[in-house]
Amino acid sequence: MAAKVVLSFLLVGTFGVAMGQREPAIEVMNALRELQPRYREIQDFVINRLTEARLNSSQVIYTFHSEIIDSKDKFVRSAIAEEQGVLTILDRQLESVDRTCLGFVRSTVDMNINLVGVSYTNCITRVDDSLAGIVAEFYRTIQQDESQYTGGGLFDVFRGENIFHAPSTLVEKLNKRLEELGQNPTYIASELFDLITEFEEELHTVKDVYDGCLGSGTQLLLATLDLARTQIVQVCQGQLEAVETPTTEA
Repeated sequence: MAAKVVLSFLLVGTFGVAMGQREPAIEVMNALRELQPRYREIQDFVINRLTEARLNSSQVIYTFHSEIIDSKDKFVRSAIAEEQGVLTILDRQLESVDRTCLGFVRSTVDMNINLVGVSYTNCITRVDDSLAGIVAEFYRTIQQDESQYTGGGLFDVFRGENIFHAPSTLVEKLNKRLEELGQNPTYIASELFDLITEFEEELHTVKDVYDGCLGSGTQLLLATLDLARTQIVQVCQGQLEAVETPTTEA
């Protein structure tokens, strides 16, 4: 019986000594648990800022779409009006004017309005390609910012370390990391603001190029319509102004 008591005493003593020796390892775990919430807090902070940036970018894209649609609508309506002006001239020609000649002019007007349609399509296709590239780059940058704060790095302090052999080194590393993460990365807000501003400016440039493209196509159309008016007069022997048919008095 006495031997059992002595053995039990020795085991308890040995356990106590082991626990005492390994207490620094427990301190490592305590430091790790203290550090963990900061990663969550910083991640939440960053995600909220990034969410705001995504919402802002959505509004920028919506505004850009609206401006592109407005431009296209204006140029399309203008082209239709210009075409209609020439068609009206053709419709008002006297019966004596060569119908075949007028038909040729009408065909060239139709062909040229279709050609400007091709030009307009090329313009908006370039817009679509440019928009896709700019948006992809914007969100790629956003994703990179988010990836930096997704909780990665919490466990990298353990690389090359041994929690039992040198726990004090780990505690020191964890405490240093906690100190480094003491403040939220508020600078990211200004960085995202600059990113949104650059994003918006790039889309403005695309819009300006688009307007220039539409303008060039429209100028070509106007030139061909002017030629059509000239052909009505010089080739078909018609008139640009409406001519009233003289009436015979009874």
